[in-house]
Amino acid sequence: MRFIAVCLSFLILAVAQPAFAELKAGAAKADITPPIGGTMYGYGARGKNVSEGVHDRLYAKALVLDDGSTKLAVATLDMGSCNHENTANIKEIVKEKTGIENVLCVVSHSHSTPAGSLSFPSKEKPWIRDAERKIAGAIVEAAGNLVPARIGVGCGEVPEGHNRRKISDDGKAVMMWANRERVPTSPVDYQLGVIRVETLDGKPLATLVNFACHPVVLGPENLLISADYPGVFTRVVEESIGGQCMFLQGACGDINPYWDKTPPAEGAYEQVEKMGKAVGDEVVSVSGQIADFEADPKISFHTEVIPLASRRDVEREKRNINAEINTVLIGKDLALATFPGEFFVEHGISLKNRSKFKNTMFIGYCNDSLAYFPTIKACTEGGYGAASATRVEVGAGEKLVNRALINLYYQAKMIRP
Repeated sequence: MRFIAVCLSFLILAVAQPAFAELKAGAAKADITPPIGGTMYGYGARGKNVSEGVHDRLYAKALVLDDGSTKLAVATLDMGSCNHENTANIKEIVKEKTGIENVLCVVSHSHSTPAGSLSFPSKEKPWIRDAERKIAGAIVEAAGNLVPARIGVGCGEVPEGHNRRKISDDGKAVMMWANRERVPTSPVDYQLGVIRVETLDGKPLATLVNFACHPVVLGPENLLISADYPGVFTRVVEESIGGQCMFLQGACGDINPYWDKTPPAEGAYEQVEKMGKAVGDEVVSVSGQIADFEADPKISFHTEVIPLASRRDVEREKRNINAEINTVLIGKDLALATFPGEFFVEHGISLKNRSKFKNTMFIGYCNDSLAYFPTIKACTEGGYGAASATRVEVGAGEKLVNRALINLYYQAKMIRP
């Protein structure tokens, strides 16, 4: 009898122990290609011209990660922008159908995608509302596809893109939009971050790619819907290793492709393919070299809204621009920081250089579209994005990057209250 009692005690203890926490992941995508005939995003030089066809289709790709206590949804979008209202609508649907509240919507910022007009193709059924529902639907589907998974991270380099701000002898910026001769410029960030999410038996579920360069190989003369070079490199990766490839745009506010705004008559799509293949080939190479995977990393998510003043109203300092930043820790070594606009490349370099985490990724164009965030120095130099097309107070970029770094350290318990 005593032997039976001891066995029962061990059985009760075993049942009472919490289950082994394992990472689960699910992926899904949705086609968000618009009808033709609508205004396109990004170029005032297009004037009243509207889209005339589709060169390659646009997608929303979703990944949901679940560590047993925290769920995170990441959606990457072949869109020019996704503002606060768009994000809020997506989050509302996702929360209602899945309970997930931690949602990141990251746009590629392609300038050959549709503008989010509330009257196209009609006020009754605007494309942007349909896109919101499809994006949310992809997240919901991904949440229903959860399977045990593991995650690994790698890093490579792709020498594509140049800094479009050339500083003259008088200390002022001169815009160098294209650079077909590939004249060296600085600063640039050629680092390529790769996150590989796969099943426990090694089947790829998703490959997330962090890289900083404007998707503007195609110029205003192009009237065909396209994801630009990110559409090519994601296709190359998916065809090579399987799963779905997702683009996490970086701090590319002042970084352009060498063949910037290329007219179709000058070989625009050939250059899109060439640049996309260069990025895709490096992603495939880096992914194949990832050897260390975690099957039970904990996920920590923190969101914060920081009020910023308008640069147009400096004297009154009304802080009525709400900037949302999000910080994510996955395991001990992977840190993600997201920002709501077009940050100059120095901000991304600063975050990564100062971070104590082995793998740190700066993600721009996330959950809102608050235009350009130049550096303080760039504001003294002028130029596009620093003297125009920016609405936030000077120093806003530095403020948000510092806050993100502090939040990550709090999450990792490197700093204590």
